[in-house]
Amino acid sequence: MPVRSELTPALRERICELHSAVHWGYKRIHNRYPWISLSTIRYTIKKEHERRAGVTKPRSGRPKKLDATDK
Repeated sequence: MPVRSELTPALRERICELHSAVHWGYKRIHNRYPWISLSTIRYTIKKEHERRAGVTKPRSGRPKKLDATDK
């Protein structure tokens, strides 16, 4: 599967706003943003309380070592 880019902070904020303030469900949000999967919407809403001011958390673990072809 191809690696997809993460959601922008503004889009994450909008999804969580629609869920909490407007009380939209996952499917209604998905109908509004059909290119975002239901599982991504569900995961974004579930993990919103762990983000600080909408900033993406740093990745855990050591970065991958680059070889000659990656440089």
